[in-house]
Amino acid sequence: MEKSVNAMRFDRKAVSVLERLRRLDRYQKGVLLVLAAMVLVFSVLYPVTLSRRGYAYQGALLLPRQENGGTVYAGSIRGQQAAFAVQENGTVTFRYGSRSYGPYTVRQDPSALPPGGAADVMTGVELRRDGELLFRGGMLRGSGTVFLYNTDGSLADLGLSIAFDGVLTDAAGNEIDGMAPSAATLIDLATGPALTHKGSWAGWFCGVLLCIATAVSILFADELFRWGLRFQIRNAELAEPSEWELASRYIGWTVLPLAALAVFAVGLQ
Repeated sequence: MEKSVNAMRFDRKAVSVLERLRRLDRYQKGVLLVLAAMVLVFSVLYPVTLSRRGYAYQGALLLPRQENGGTVYAGSIRGQQAAFAVQENGTVTFRYGSRSYGPYTVRQDPSALPPGGAADVMTGVELRRDGELLFRGGMLRGSGTVFLYNTDGSLADLGLSIAFDGVLTDAAGNEIDGMAPSAATLIDLATGPALTHKGSWAGWFCGVLLCIATAVSILFADELFRWGLRFQIRNAELAEPSEWELASRYIGWTVLPLAALAVFAVGLQ
């Protein structure tokens, strides 16, 4: 008997929701369809995006693959194909579009550690290009960032650049190539970089909450309107929405889905 009563109550609720959907106009139904489509699409995109781990460089994610006994980190940076090729012997080359950088050679050398550099937290390294010494000192990893220290203990390779009329210059005013990999990047790649991924589940969660809030505001617009008035007037259940109230609802039903779309998109970056 109790099961049949509960079933009847469930059916009444289901009919009530179906009745609400039937009474909606085309715009409201369209918004609900868009919300459902967004949740469905981004529920597929987020797991795919977060599962792709690679090396972060210049705002892009370069995905690793094994090739010719080494590792290639490849992807697209500002519409141009880019790839780091890292060999087991410490050789690193970088290609960006038609430009080529390297080969660079990274070699671990404990004698390169600066005075007081603890070997258990810092690694002595040497970086060369065609025999030319580019860096010699200690490398320290911390919070996904590589810090380089010269043999005298001073911090090296800060990567500072200044843009003036579209031209990048270093702190000394010398023109530099903005795509040329820094010593920290090359040493990081040669010594086993930490991989990362794009996106955060927080973006998906906030986007879904916005979609749910919008759907609730559409399905229960009058109830929410009168519930808010209960704290201001008596007999709020008898109040009727004004033209401005109705217009503001449609404005909200337009803005909230756009906000949800923006949150979903930002969460994938």
